[in-house]
Amino acid sequence: MSEAFMLLGFVLAAYSIVANDSIQTLGTFLSSNTKRPWWMLWLWISTILVVTVLWGWQANGGDPAFGRLVGKGINFPGAFNILYVIPPLVLVLLTRGGIPVSTSLLVLTAFASLTALEGGADPKSAGDVFLNMIKKSVVGYLIAFGIGVGSYLMISGLEKKFRNDEAGRDNPKPAWFVFQWLSTGFLWSMWLVQDLANVFVYLPRKLDLWAIVAALAGMVILLGFLIRNRGGKIQQVVTEKTNTVDLRSATFIDFLYGLVLLFFKVDYIPKIFAAMNWAIPWPQKMPMSTTWVFLGLLAGRELGMWIRLRDTKSKELGSLVLRDLAKVSFGAAISLLVAFGVPYVAITSGMIKQGQPAAQVEQVEEANPAEVVPATGDAPDAGDASADAGAPANADAPADAASPDTTLPAE
Repeated sequence: MSEAFMLLGFVLAAYSIVANDSIQTLGTFLSSNTKRPWWMLWLWISTILVVTVLWGWQANGGDPAFGRLVGKGINFPGAFNILYVIPPLVLVLLTRGGIPVSTSLLVLTAFASLTALEGGADPKSAGDVFLNMIKKSVVGYLIAFGIGVGSYLMISGLEKKFRNDEAGRDNPKPAWFVFQWLSTGFLWSMWLVQDLANVFVYLPRKLDLWAIVAALAGMVILLGFLIRNRGGKIQQVVTEKTNTVDLRSATFIDFLYGLVLLFFKVDYIPKIFAAMNWAIPWPQKMPMSTTWVFLGLLAGRELGMWIRLRDTKSKELGSLVLRDLAKVSFGAAISLLVAFGVPYVAITSGMIKQGQPAAQVEQVEEANPAEVVPATGDAPDAGDASADAGAPANADAPADAASPDTTLPAE
């Protein structure tokens, strides 16, 4: 039964996470290629998926999550139950409602709290995972916002030209198709490096060849379903922005977003802090909300074009940006509710029994060392034992050898 819940969680996570995050990575690609057959888009995106996952799996010794789970407080559970299925199920419902929630915050925080409970730790320790991801995500939003403003202050004139060029928008030159598909492939691969942890958190941290092939086959099928439906209702988050259906505009968005994710893939910020002997703000390879980064880029883009072109009312611009912020903030609140609500259900229902803390287990083992039974010979009787108790077995042996230190480590 545990394996059934594990596979169900993986399938739900693969669908809901890619469906929710399709607005960031595939949204502009889908909106600007509505006249092309869906299977052509599917083949291209699936090829990038397979190549990226196999590369990460090979380069990380069988770990397709690019090391973003190991050592981050997001452990693999001893046994799965229905509680582990709740986070991706909630994500499916939010996606169907068109809410761009952070999949990293929702799925990984809930997972960390459940595995902490199983391991004997306080489920609230998952709050550290949540805070580290929030810090990295907020910095990502601000950096993407700044890049969006700066970039579109420079190219807003080109964007205006695109908007007024109806002939070019309906029939762009073939070179633009090449640039846009390459920029989408670059962005899609960078997103996978960041967010594959949200999917593969439901599978063992090391996978053999057959397991990774089976996982990829399932993801490719789910991807086909998503692309055939052109992203679903959540796609509106992209299409309501200025001129995102223009293939040429979409090319710039994809390329800039891919560059921001590349910056966080390399993890420059913790490395710079470490080089300056400062306390690093979050662990290296820490997962983050790519949804926040994407919405920051779109908000910066809208502001940059408004400053230069002034063709949108400031009230409408503010409403657009604040509406997106409200959606991701609502998603973050839901993430916290699920992350700490699910362990409460686990404790009250007894579905997950709280384990013994690792430190306590070590102390018990040291306080009660296992007896060594002689392989041959009769065991000494009580009289012999009491007679020999006062005399050391070897008078020449050092005192600490005769009396081993059994002092328990400090809490």
